Amino acid sequence: MISIEATQTFFSGLGIAFCILSFIAVFIPSKTKFGIISLCLGNVPLWSAIVMPKSLAPVMDLFHVNQSANLFVAGCIAGAVCLVLWYFVTSKIMVFIRQKFKSDSKNETEESDSSEVSDNGEDSSENTVSDTKRESANPHLFDNLKVNDKE
Repeated sequence: MISIEATQTFFSGLGIAFCILSFIAVFIPSKTKFGIISLCLGNVPLWSAIVMPKSLAPVMDLFHVNQSANLFVAGCIAGAVCLVLWYFVTSKIMVFIRQKFKSDSKNETEESDSSEVSDNGEDSSENTVSDTKRESANPHLFDNLKVNDKE
């Protein structure tokens, strides 16, 4: 049976590595959202090392973790590997979501383009654009504005 201190050491290393690498990702402009979410997720191993190391010891025994090894370094390596896996999983999910929303928006634009054709087969898109411009402009927007008023 692995000791509670070894479990705390391993999960502390895992959480620290995960949090430090996530904190670095926060300052990369294209990875800021990923870094913030990962930073919150990196607190889970740190929290579990503090709150429930006794219940995590059997899990470490299941994976045959050697207690004589330097568990802090092993935890740091595991944290880096977990962050890389987390990055690839989230990037694949985001690619899927972007493709899904792009296809939905393409379908909506195709439906609106097909509805703009009038009954006699002519394209009435020019009329609909001018109609929408007229509807969006408020004719009484500048009624209270007094410019060059000499009254």
